[in-house]
Amino acid sequence: MKTALISTSNKTGIVDLVKKLVKMNFRIISTGGTYELLKKNHIKAKKIDKVTNFPEIMDGRVKTLHPKIHGGLLCIRNNEVHQSQAEKHKIKMIDLVVINLYPFEKTINDPKSSWADVLENIDIGGPAMIRSSAKNYQYVTVIIDPNDYEKVVSEIEIEGETRLETRLELAQKAFNHTYHYDLLIADAFNNYIYSQKRALHSNEAIDKCIISISKTLHDEEIKKTSKKMLRYGENPHQPAFYIENLCNEEIISQLHGKELSYNNLLDIDAALKTILKFSDPTVVILKHTNPCGIASANDLSTAYEKAFCTDTISPYGGIVVVNNIIDIDFVKTINKVFTEIVISPGYTEAALNLLIKKTDRRIIKYEKEYLPLLKKNIEIHSCINGYLSQVSDLYEDNLNEWVYPTINKPTKSELSELTFAWQVVKMLKSNAVCFTKNKQTIGMGIGQTSRIDSINIAINRASKMKLDLQNSVCASDGFFPFRDSIDRLNEIGVKYVIQPGGSKSDPEVIKACEEYGIVMVFTHRRHFRH
Repeated sequence: MKTALISTSNKTGIVDLVKKLVKMNFRIISTGGTYELLKKNHIKAKKIDKVTNFPEIMDGRVKTLHPKIHGGLLCIRNNEVHQSQAEKHKIKMIDLVVINLYPFEKTINDPKSSWADVLENIDIGGPAMIRSSAKNYQYVTVIIDPNDYEKVVSEIEIEGETRLETRLELAQKAFNHTYHYDLLIADAFNNYIYSQKRALHSNEAIDKCIISISKTLHDEEIKKTSKKMLRYGENPHQPAFYIENLCNEEIISQLHGKELSYNNLLDIDAALKTILKFSDPTVVILKHTNPCGIASANDLSTAYEKAFCTDTISPYGGIVVVNNIIDIDFVKTINKVFTEIVISPGYTEAALNLLIKKTDRRIIKYEKEYLPLLKKNIEIHSCINGYLSQVSDLYEDNLNEWVYPTINKPTKSELSELTFAWQVVKMLKSNAVCFTKNKQTIGMGIGQTSRIDSINIAINRASKMKLDLQNSVCASDGFFPFRDSIDRLNEIGVKYVIQPGGSKSDPEVIKACEEYGIVMVFTHRRHFRH
């Protein structure tokens, strides 16, 4: 005899369904209100607490969360260990589950509903049983939609059971149902949090930002927030503030210097997201959120000298971020040019004492172990009459997905240089290209409307700094639409190119590289930064 578990809030068609199941020799077990309905209609069913030998408690909050229920749903029927354990603990198999959930959406849309009403209409046991049933769809049929009753009954009548294909489709439908249900709950919490924040803070600008964040993030990510008014925004006439602590960890701390401004915080964010990409001792010099020099070496001082060579003018008043502890030799190296912000995971005592002698300098320490949290950042921008949001582009590229379309392929060392260049170009504003050699940037073209213009700007900068582009790598954040870029790269001696690919002109671009003996890599992933 097969067993069906029936637990529904929407009882449309349930009596007719169960009558047909009983006629097909199904044993019926049921919960609360559904059990009473079946009993009223003279349908024999076993109440859930008679199966679990444990009463419903806490006003019905706990009733189906029991091994005799989930064991019956999750047991793999042809697994001898599972079957032996089920027999030992007197767990009977459940073959068919008919469940729909507490009317949460109806509750949150009812203006009379209190927050307590909302909480009580969050179904716990129902989604758990749906997920257990759907996970074990090879053996269990799960129905969450009354529109599927007839199809299931028809298959059982004809074939004795539901088809595997049907069970898979119903499982897919079930998981989509619980996904939507959880989104409704997350939105309800987001809206509730916003209403609480709004009651506490009257500043309209802060309210607008909070609601945009609340609608974008999951409630568990908004564990605490603190709002800090800044001196001003990008310009003195723009009011600004900072909402911080979206997680419990303090990623940065300020050790010295004046209060951080709006622009300072943007620069620090860009600096941390860039340095996160490198494991070798690396220095990134930034200005207005754009890198103006990046280099890796055996030590930070050497890396700084290499990064500084990319552009010896822009670093004045800029930001320096590193990925290792700063010592006094490094401070002496960077002190040749005024640096407004220094960012590091740590400082020796002597280094810190020398750094703080410049009163206008801001010293930031970051917690290296928490940097991966930045990968979960949600970026929010005002747009027209609303907001745009997206996850930060800190995607870890899978080198196994890269393609090498030219006859010449990169060696291991060349691939390392190509990877370095690709990490750099991802952090430049589109359209972007960069030239690198020996893990040092030697020319960058940023934020142009034409990719060939970006190339020419990068070449001009390298020429201005007297840097040799022969045998260098060129990385591009987007595909090359025409071969003219390759022709130009060949003129200045570039031997390696890394780009996303995906242009209809890819064959033409590949042919150009073949003609010039240029090694090219397709990453199949674009990294635009508008």
